[in-house]
Amino acid sequence: MKEKIIINVIYFLVSYLIIFLLYSLVINRKKKSYKDATKQMDILYLVNKFKLNTKKTKYNTLKWITNIINPLIISITFIIVTNIKSFILGIMIGFLVMMMLIYSIYEIIGRILKKKEFDKNG
Repeated sequence: MKEKIIINVIYFLVSYLIIFLLYSLVINRKKKSYKDATKQMDILYLVNKFKLNTKKTKYNTLKWITNIINPLIISITFIIVTNIKSFILGIMIGFLVMMMLIYSIYEIIGRILKKKEFDKNG
């Protein structure tokens, strides 16, 4: 049991590192402003849902937040799915876990960013 936990932690760290580097170096390397990110749904979701002021919330902050959060979500889902023996059940649980993680983590991050934006006003 202890060995399985250690192996899962190693898989998590390796997968997180690989996906983080992919996001940082390939996907978000050239995007430097909100205009460049018009096709990046995660940033558009945060800005539109929480009505973030793009003049007060720096694009670079949102870019790094998504660079940290997205690999975390993918890595957690990967570890959960790899521990399920049934393929169909793994896909279904993986989808549910990923949707719950996306919604909950982005909700928390959006509220924190909105609160920081509000604190800058007051």
